[in-house]
Amino acid sequence: MKILILMISFLYFCTLDRVLAGNYLCDPWTNTLTLLKEKNPFTASLDGGALVFRSGSGLPEGVPKFSQLSYSLPNYDLFVTPNGTLVTASPITDTSFRVAVYFPYIDRRWFWFSKCRLTN
Repeated sequence: MKILILMISFLYFCTLDRVLAGNYLCDPWTNTLTLLKEKNPFTASLDGGALVFRSGSGLPEGVPKFSQLSYSLPNYDLFVTPNGTLVTASPITDTSFRVAVYFPYIDRRWFWFSKCRLTN
């Protein structure tokens, strides 16, 4: 069941562009179960295969600060953290992408997502 939810979620966030390296300003995280948003936006940096999230007020529980590019697929880039959390970055346009954080190693039926826009 978890695999099916992950596959559907991956397909939902897919487009045909690529995520570009750079610094991004992101909307506050949204929880897919409750659709509640965190209060503060955050930043994302993408460089050399590393995706880094930063927030002055802290990231939601479970959202990794750092993830490494594992696969670059036609519709999204898949990043993995040391503890197994999965992060996808799916381009929307040349200057924006949708990011989602999945927790396949625990019994959780929801994930976090946001939209990020290039700042430089």
